[in-house]
Amino acid sequence: GSTKGMRSSMGTGAKSSIAVVGGEGAIMTGRGNSGSLFGSGSEIRSDDLARALYQAIEDKDVKAIVFRVSSPGGSPDASEQILAALRAAKAAGKPVVVSMGSYAASGGYWISSEADWIVAQPSTLTGSIGVYGGKFAFAEALGRFGIDTRNLTVGGDYADAFSSASGFDQGQRAAFSASMDRIYAQFIERVARGRKLTPERAHEIAKGRVWTGIQAKELGLVDQLGGMHEAINKARQLAKIPSAEGVRFKYYPTPQTPWEALATAFGASGQAASTLVRVGQVLGDPAAVAVMDRVRTEQMRAQGAAVLSEQPAF
Repeated sequence: GSTKGMRSSMGTGAKSSIAVVGGEGAIMTGRGNSGSLFGSGSEIRSDDLARALYQAIEDKDVKAIVFRVSSPGGSPDASEQILAALRAAKAAGKPVVVSMGSYAASGGYWISSEADWIVAQPSTLTGSIGVYGGKFAFAEALGRFGIDTRNLTVGGDYADAFSSASGFDQGQRAAFSASMDRIYAQFIERVARGRKLTPERAHEIAKGRVWTGIQAKELGLVDQLGGMHEAINKARQLAKIPSAEGVRFKYYPTPQTPWEALATAFGASGQAASTLVRVGQVLGDPAAVAVMDRVRTEQMRAQGAAVLSEQPAF
């Protein structure tokens, strides 16, 4: 289902365009693809992806959008921002077809849930309709080294709820639990609306469980098995573009290669080649990749990625 090597136009005299919009990695708020220096931990930034969808909406030549999603999830706020842009595309009369990559779980499913059509690979890991959150409390561990992490508290009872100095107290835990319940209820509502399911049925197939593309098709979470080819054909059909007419593809946002992401993160234009080689060797070490991916996941959860499933290890 890769878009690599796909020509920018098909046939001659193409009048219509199909926008290919998407990204890979955890869904976070803000701008800028920082990229991870270790593993595949690139990020989908909600400002960038929402802007890309709005650019496709505003382009009068774009008749449909193929939305490529490959993500384990992330921030509920970021996911909702992207989903709002997807709704705007539909409201503008531009059909949206999701093409799922290796995984489109948790927030990755949130941002897909209200598309006109969802295509997944048989082996895609999707679903994981659930919410996970919490915090690390380091006070006891650091106290063994003589480090005092007590905070000066200013504000209400919940003001320092996410301080790493201590765990949740009873009131904070109750408030946090209620927040998680609200996010989960929102998630269920969007799945039910987008997939035309009753809330009871959506809840039944949710509960954080991960499904393969084949299982998701049987459950009604996706419409079709396939890759980008099938998604593009469906987009043409929904946009009523004649089969004999050529189409152009417009890509948003422009993807970064791993080395471009590295250069962005480091400001690496002046980096010595030997440094990049050493980093490249670390990037290729499976043990380092696994450890850093886990660290990155916990960092993102600390930044608000409550709708983030565990990334599959292959």
